[in-house]
Order: sequence, then structure tokens, then C-alpha cells
Amino acid sequence: MKLFYGSSPKWEQSSLSNPFRLLFICLTALLIVAVSFPKIIHAAQITLEWDAVNHPLLEGYVVYYGTYSGDYDVSLDVGNWTSCTIADLEEDETYYFAVTAYSTEGEESDFSNEVSHSSSNSSNDSYDVGIGGGCFIATAADG
Repeated sequence: MKLFYGSSPKWEQSSLSNPFRLLFICLTALLIVAVSFPKIIHAAQITLEWDAVNHPLLEGYVVYYGTYSGDYDVSLDVGNWTSCTIADLEEDETYYFAVTAYSTEGEESDFSNEVSHSSSNSSNDSYDVGIGGGCFIATAADG
């Protein structure tokens, strides 16, 4: 078998040299990733709202949440906002939420009353949670 300089037999050619084969491989990989991570594609979100705390040294609020009651593995400093939307919640999971207020001197209030919401429930719910003179958290879920 005679080979020309710079050429290689067909069996040595890269499978990526054919543009159709490369496209097929990329689309297959994308499909595998999409099927492997369905919770990312169908993530839920929730909007929390609460009444402002009336205190001259109020600096802001921290929203805490997690999947176990009283055990919040995520904290989110929302500044002076009295609402926030939390996205990328897993479907069919119950989340527990509480809010604290913090002052310019670094003091943080006790947790508000805890509210829970299942991301599989797409109805709008409201809860009284009370922090520092009455904080109200209303939740609206989008699934």
C-alpha cells in the first residue's frame, strides 16, 4: 500500500473531521445533559414580601431558607428591600423561610416566624410571621 506524504489512512482520520458527525455528537451530548438535569430545567421560584421594621438604625434584612424546619442552609442579604424572589428551587420539595432584620451596629434580630411552602404547590399563600414589631411574609409561587 502506497501512502502519499501528509495523508493518513481512513481509519486514522478523526471522527471529528466530518462536520455532520461532529454535529451529531454535539446534539447527542446536549440531549444527554438535558435529560440528566430535569430539575434545572423545571426549577420553581417564590416571591417573599414582609412589612418593614420601623427602627432608626435599621440597615437591612436577611432571608434564610432551607429544606428542613429551623435549619436554614442558605442566607440571602436583601438590603433594605422588603421583598425578594428566590429562584431555582427544586420541584416537589418543601422549603422553610424566615427573615431577620439587622442594624447599622451589626445587631441582628431573632428569626421571624417560620413559613413553609412546597414548590409543587403553585397557589398563592400568605403567612403572618412577625419580626421586630410585626413582619408579614406573603409568598407567591411560580412553578
